[in-house]
Amino acid sequence: MKSKIYVNEIGYRPNDRKVAIYCGKDAVNFQILDKTGACVLQKVSSESRYNPSTENYEVKCDFSEVKEVGEYTVKVADEVSVPFAVGEDIYNNPVKSIMRFFYLQRCGTELTKEFAGEYAHPSCHDTPARIYGTEIFREVNGGWHDAGDYGRYIVAAAVTLAALFHAIENDESLLKVDMQIPESGQAIPDLLTEIRYELEWMLKMQDEATGKVYHKVTCAGFCDFIMPEYEKEELVICPFSLTATADFAACMAMAVKFYAPYDKAFAERMAEAAKRAYAVMREIQVLGGFLNPEGVVTGTYEDKYELDEQYWAAAELYKAFGDELYKNEFENYVNQEVMHGYGWEDVASFGNLAYLSTSYPTDDKIVDMLRKAMVDKADALMKKYEANNFEISFDEKDFIWGSNMYIAENGSHLFDAYKITGKEEYLVAAREHINYIFGKNPCNVCFITGVGTNQVYNPHHRPSAAVKKAMAGMLIGGPDSGLHDPDAVRDCTGLAPALCYTDKLLSYSTNEVTIYWNSALLMLMAQVLS
Repeated sequence: MKSKIYVNEIGYRPNDRKVAIYCGKDAVNFQILDKTGACVLQKVSSESRYNPSTENYEVKCDFSEVKEVGEYTVKVADEVSVPFAVGEDIYNNPVKSIMRFFYLQRCGTELTKEFAGEYAHPSCHDTPARIYGTEIFREVNGGWHDAGDYGRYIVAAAVTLAALFHAIENDESLLKVDMQIPESGQAIPDLLTEIRYELEWMLKMQDEATGKVYHKVTCAGFCDFIMPEYEKEELVICPFSLTATADFAACMAMAVKFYAPYDKAFAERMAEAAKRAYAVMREIQVLGGFLNPEGVVTGTYEDKYELDEQYWAAAELYKAFGDELYKNEFENYVNQEVMHGYGWEDVASFGNLAYLSTSYPTDDKIVDMLRKAMVDKADALMKKYEANNFEISFDEKDFIWGSNMYIAENGSHLFDAYKITGKEEYLVAAREHINYIFGKNPCNVCFITGVGTNQVYNPHHRPSAAVKKAMAGMLIGGPDSGLHDPDAVRDCTGLAPALCYTDKLLSYSTNEVTIYWNSALLMLMAQVLS
């Protein structure tokens, strides 16, 4: 159901701000109708304002007064929005679905119909992998498939787990969610069980002799749209990288406190792995950062700026272990530049949070520098939020590959400022980024598969394509004005930046999924909805 009225298709909690967007050049009268069609509110919208991101005029229809639990629509003249709910528990099912995605991405093990339904498959990618450029083979089974493809990448894994750990810290109720996985019902919470599945694989990617960490394990190229057990090409372990080794160190240090109460030996193993990786990460100096070796064309996760990974690692190891070496190195970085970022390429904000939350001594000057820089970052985003009719911290230049990840990431930066200052406007703005993802966007799409009225049906995701049904709970990439694939060129040429999205299987630049997009969204939701 397409309409010129854009709402969060899941709905709103009773006391949250509620704003629909209507595409039109003039202020309008609007109504809120209940399930019976009765009008429960009638108001006048804001004045219209031109939006460079959509190249349209839009107005805001604020109906925050509607607090009674129920199902509603917004009506403007003959236009009616999709139905949405008002209720306290509206996000429960989507959150569970977003979390279950990680289980359904498991590699190297059988997924049975009981737990995986139509996405069940035998064990996959469980043969020894060859270390690139050698005839040495190594067992690196396990972990999660990274995205729409079946590769496994340390950089992506580490940032995914970092976001999940922060989600848990902000909303411990996530540890009570029954994820309906084979291990459900044990003493350890399901989410920590699932995260451990990824951690165990990451540990296999650390070289025993040196402590360095291999960048990724994939086949040389991408397979067709088949189930994972049918990808039979040789597995290749690509060389060590500084980014992978530093991210690994940070992630392992973060994990220690979560697992120590359940399995002390496992926690100690991760602590040792983190320290070894940190000690050798700077030995891996490759001009220009990691690049695919000859003959390998799978995801590169190329990152030419590697200081933020070291920044993050220093902060996490200090928070976990209290060693002055880590403290001094992090503070030296901050004195040169406070860095930011919650994505795979820019990870420094995880380091900022680690330093600010450690129980070990910190430098007041450094704390003040971090807090000020984080608020300044949020204030810059607030200017974009206030200028954008859809109430996201984007301008027309920000709709790039993986834009929905940056939507979630920006929401987390806004939440940081709320925690530092206590100012509600940051929290309100952060929540609007969730509303955008769930349907209040100019594409008129709920960007979470299996959710909402206007759903994504053709994600760039091999299991979904193989069974001809979109796996539920996946955050897709979203608008990319760069038009990086043929379907995007065909369907989006000439469109405004915020509209450059197409629900096509082969549109990897707008319609793919990844584990770290899901975790970024879960982190934001845990922050602003708890």
